Amino acid sequence: MNFIYRIFEEIFPVFPFLKNKKNILNKVSNENEIASKSKRYEELGSDSLNIRIKEEHERAIKIDEKTFKFTLGLSISLTVLAAASGSFVNFLPNSSFVTYISIICGISSLYMLAAGITALGAIKTLATYGYGTDHLLSQKKIGDSYLAEALYAQELMNVIRQLRNESAYQCLRNGFLMLFLALGIAVVLLSNPSNAPAPTKTNIEDVSKKREVMGLDNNISVSDEKNDKKSMQPTAKAAAD
Repeated sequence: MNFIYRIFEEIFPVFPFLKNKKNILNKVSNENEIASKSKRYEELGSDSLNIRIKEEHERAIKIDEKTFKFTLGLSISLTVLAAASGSFVNFLPNSSFVTYISIICGISSLYMLAAGITALGAIKTLATYGYGTDHLLSQKKIGDSYLAEALYAQELMNVIRQLRNESAYQCLRNGFLMLFLALGIAVVLLSNPSNAPAPTKTNIEDVSKKREVMGLDNNISVSDEKNDKKSMQPTAKAAAD
């Protein structure tokens, strides 16, 4: 069962990400669970807890920057994808594979779009724990237990950031794999001369009809020339008299 879910996660990475994100947000909103899970963090002491909270804040910024810059590569890849798919489909010979190539390129575009939307989620600010005036007041009033809870909650929020980055990467990877598959099929079709478009029965009939019409036109033009010569002969004799 885990193997099947793993395959589903690799093929459709956005849906597991949304599910895991919802589960983590539910954990963060559960104060009792946060208090019980973060209990062991109190052993670090206030100084170490403050250092760890600061490290998690810096880590969150780095993950968001990495994910957001990811969208630049996506915009370039989408442009290349649209140009490549349109060009190859137009120049391919008549074959049933042309339809499949178009479908594969469309799926690739959907993967790229999903990756871009997921990566753009980094612009949206997630909740941040362990900073601000309330943080200082709570730290002074409650002590290490509050710092431990803030650290644990911030770690969970950074897990969401990691999952989002991984999901965007998986969508981009799948999109490029589909694109390479379409390009591979296109190259095989172009390199195989047997796939060149053969004249059909309709084309042969059309050519025959055109030849018959051209033959009739030639016969008409020849007969017109003969009639013109005959009409010119009496005029010439009258001039001689």
